[in-house]
Amino acid sequence: MAILNIALADGETRTITQSDTGGDADNTININGLGNSELIVDGTSATLGSILDIQAGASPTFTATNGGSLTVDQGLLNVSGLDSFSFGIEGNSDITLDASSISTLSGLSDYNVDFSGAESGSFTFNKPDVGLLDSYSFNVTGMEAGDGLNLGGGDWSLDEGALGTQDAYRDGALHITQGSALAGTQVNASIEMSSEQYAEFEQDPEAFLSGGTFTQVCFAAGTMIATPEGEKAVETLTTGDMVLTASGAQVPVKWIGLQTMSRMKAGSQAPVRIREGALGADNPTQDLIVTPSHGMIIDGLVINAGALVNGDTIDYVPHNELPDTVTYYHVETDSHEVIMANGSATETYVDYITRQAFDNYAEYVALYGIETRVIEMPRPRISSRRLLPMALRQRLGIQDAFMTA
Repeated sequence: MAILNIALADGETRTITQSDTGGDADNTININGLGNSELIVDGTSATLGSILDIQAGASPTFTATNGGSLTVDQGLLNVSGLDSFSFGIEGNSDITLDASSISTLSGLSDYNVDFSGAESGSFTFNKPDVGLLDSYSFNVTGMEAGDGLNLGGGDWSLDEGALGTQDAYRDGALHITQGSALAGTQVNASIEMSSEQYAEFEQDPEAFLSGGTFTQVCFAAGTMIATPEGEKAVETLTTGDMVLTASGAQVPVKWIGLQTMSRMKAGSQAPVRIREGALGADNPTQDLIVTPSHGMIIDGLVINAGALVNGDTIDYVPHNELPDTVTYYHVETDSHEVIMANGSATETYVDYITRQAFDNYAEYVALYGIETRVIEMPRPRISSRRLLPMALRQRLGIQDAFMTA
């Protein structure tokens, strides 16, 4: 375990990487001096141990990126000197704000949470086990399909204002609430969304309020998967069917998960279309449509499809080309494997995304009883375009104009 002591004065940005932690999984960060600054946890895990000398009126930001994971004890932030506090979730990263062991009566209780990047990130708030007339509010921006927001469980309801005279959708955001500050802990959330997204919410509010996420995972229907009997459309595969790995080995399908969603939901994180031959001769053999977080195997790396977009041969599918409903499939095998889809090497399911996000989760439970972990293959994963090797950028024609993820 690494223990890092840092200072974050006004205007300073400090990035913590695996080189700082030595690759340890359990690390502690102690901050001595906190102002209008940013702490970035990049590709490693850390817990905030202490904060000393917080500057009056400070508005710091804590960000997790490139698979980073950060846990913050809310008690460390319970000081009146802070003006505001923001959390940034970039790509497949997560942040936990833990208030489970405390109860507060004063201090900072409003937080900003901003999601960004092509992959699915998550933010978790563990509310106090025993609350004493306290409340917390979260202003959430940038959420897309697959991002997860867990604000302490409980039953959500629409927040229509103190007198019930306001619309729950106002100022470009959905307002929801749970609990009561009069008898414990109240949690409020303002979640940025368009009017079209709110219309979708109105059609099926329980899908949102129960904590469900709209995760887009893996292949679109019509994708041809290599099997010992030749290529088969992914939607025709069933549990027990054999598929071929890139090395030619035969492995059985453990489960086919599927998720069907409306055009609006699918379009909030548009699928990626890899044109025929975009990755090399006959690679793929025909256009391949996958979700942005689905990993393609290139030069020994697992690269999320969203990181490969070049605006030409690899691009997002326009909203007007999506059908009214979009169905995605994942192919799960006993191990995280490399299989061939439309002639391109690509990954099978790995449980970054819970199986509960799929329409047929009950089928999985009936087959196996409980969920099991999938150990990721020992290949480096790239989730951001800025991390792509220069030689690969040049080969695929990824120009600076598209280096934004």
